[in-house]
Amino acid sequence: MKLLSRMASPFSRLQWKLTFSYTLITVLALLVVEILFAILVVWGINQFIPYAVMDSIQSEATQAATYFVAGKPDKEKLSNWIPQVEDDQVLIETRRFTAVVDSKGQVVVSEGRDQFPANSNIQARLPAQAAPILHKALSSGSDGSVQSMDLADGGMLIIAPIVDKDDNVVGALVSHVVNARIPLLTIFPPILLAILLSALIFLIFAGFVGAIFGALTARGFTKRFSNLALAVENWSRGNFSTFVKDSSGDELGSLSRRLNLMAEQLQQLLQTRQKLATLEERNRLARDLHDSVKQQVFAVSMQVSTAKALLSNDSESAKTHLNEAERLVRQAQQELNSLIRELRPVGLEGKGLALALQEYVLDWMGQTAISAVVNVEGEQALAQAVEEAMFRVAQEALANVARHSQASSVQLCLLCEKDLVTLSIADDGKGFEVSARRGQGVGLQSMRERMQTLHGQVEIKSIKGKGTTVIARCEPGAVSV
Repeated sequence: MKLLSRMASPFSRLQWKLTFSYTLITVLALLVVEILFAILVVWGINQFIPYAVMDSIQSEATQAATYFVAGKPDKEKLSNWIPQVEDDQVLIETRRFTAVVDSKGQVVVSEGRDQFPANSNIQARLPAQAAPILHKALSSGSDGSVQSMDLADGGMLIIAPIVDKDDNVVGALVSHVVNARIPLLTIFPPILLAILLSALIFLIFAGFVGAIFGALTARGFTKRFSNLALAVENWSRGNFSTFVKDSSGDELGSLSRRLNLMAEQLQQLLQTRQKLATLEERNRLARDLHDSVKQQVFAVSMQVSTAKALLSNDSESAKTHLNEAERLVRQAQQELNSLIRELRPVGLEGKGLALALQEYVLDWMGQTAISAVVNVEGEQALAQAVEEAMFRVAQEALANVARHSQASSVQLCLLCEKDLVTLSIADDGKGFEVSARRGQGVGLQSMRERMQTLHGQVEIKSIKGKGTTVIARCEPGAVSV
């Protein structure tokens, strides 16, 4: 089996497949021509049969002329001869009758299924439409040609003049022939032999020509495909500077030019993407700085302002706020270090999202004096990118509550389901018109951009006088894009 596989492996190449296909198509086409030729021959034979029958009866009329002496028929000899006329070696035919008539149209002898009495008028036994051709055949001016007409039963009425040696019409041979055909055993062997010999010659010639033409054509195709495969291999390695050289106007040439255009566009796309990647990294760093260090610096500012206000009246409380400010500064410093280490929030270091949110909210309550409740439902392993995005959304939402909402309480809910993670931050503040604020504010835009990179979304609901709710959703295993 292995030996056969090794022997067959070269023929599995495209060049050999195309060669074989060209050869096969050429051979099949010639076979179809041979079949059509055979059908044409059979059709021609069928068209020839009526003429062959008339020629046979003409020959019989010539034989019958030898039994006329001085223009008079020898009835005894004709009676012995007429049964033999149906024993034809070329045609097989069924004769309803065959009759010899004299120059006056009187029956001399007859043979067949429909026999006529001697000395009866043949005209009375024939269809009325036969009178003209009978008259023409028996007329003294006849040229000796056979007269015929088609009958209603599908047969033929054939009348052949009987002409003596002095070219005088002395009578006629009248025959009603049906189902005339040429015996297949007589003509089929030579026709079949001729077709087989011509087919063999044509097949050898077609196979030779098809093989040469197929090999030459396939060689050009395989070379072009090899060039295309080489270019595709270089593209798969990231080298889009390679192009396919094929200037032909066929489909393969068109495909090559389209692939060259694609490679050029991919090269431009990679260059553009490198530039966009740098710009995206800058934007991401800006968002992270806004969501982390800026919020902590804002908290430090609040602690320092409070300490400044209490410094003259309550130095101990002022000291407490200054200590908190110092702690926030250290946390901001840690946050900056963390940004350098892939910008992962300090609050998430070594913790899950739920615990990090609880600790952050607890610190936030101490800084803002706004009560907050954290509800966590479900346990689900979250991707690092999801934890970071949700934590940043919570930071930004709580910072906006502290700055703008004038709220007295906040409710934060984290719901972890099998296919969805939902974080909602709801306050009881003054609310705002969402449509009026659309597109404004770095914080809201930052939240949306973070969730969009995870194929998630941020929904903001707010009614004046009834508070604001921020809802962030994404899949638990989402990867940043």
